[in-house]
Amino acid sequence: MTHRYRLIAVFALLLLGPAAHAQATREAASALRSGADQARYWQWGWSAFYGGSSAYSLVHARDTDDPEERYDDYINATKAALGLAGTLLFAPSHGDAYRQYQAMDDKASPEARAATRILIAGLAEEEARQRRWQSRLGGLIVNGLAGLAIGVEDDRPGDGWVNFATGMLTTELNVRTRPDTATHFLERQPDFRLNGNGAVLPIYVDWAVGPMFASVEIRY
Repeated sequence: MTHRYRLIAVFALLLLGPAAHAQATREAASALRSGADQARYWQWGWSAFYGGSSAYSLVHARDTDDPEERYDDYINATKAALGLAGTLLFAPSHGDAYRQYQAMDDKASPEARAATRILIAGLAEEEARQRRWQSRLGGLIVNGLAGLAIGVEDDRPGDGWVNFATGMLTTELNVRTRPDTATHFLERQPDFRLNGNGAVLPIYVDWAVGPMFASVEIRY
């Protein structure tokens, strides 16, 4: 059974910090480093994909003699350019979090361990937010407008649906390939472990900070 107790102030983490083990500290550092690497690969990979797609579509539009293909190419080039802009402007913040961790003076201190947990929890919240359906709205709007332009304005409904479907598939792949290292770390790694009578009790600490509140949730 899961027991939940809500306490005021995230600084209660500092009281529990000394119970953390060196192994947990190394695992947290590894999770942050892995997240930064994945975020970099994600941004480079999708930037290359969108940039290459836009360039290819523009070159093909210039060379083709088919007006329908040229129209589709301009639509696809525009979609890819918007995707590239989104990739550059809304990149995962795992790299920034890892740099903040590296800037800590004494990473083994209770304060540093608490700050590390806060960094990871913040990344996990970002990852959860990016997996929600609202994160697909931008792709839905862009691909919907592109499908309407081809299907209605250019009077090719079949091609419009195909363009919309392939665009939404790309959007879904974009979302699903974003880093999720913080979420996996929190799912497998308890904040603390209590040993007694041969049994191990994992303890999880979740935090939340808002403009007018701070809270800690302890689960075991």
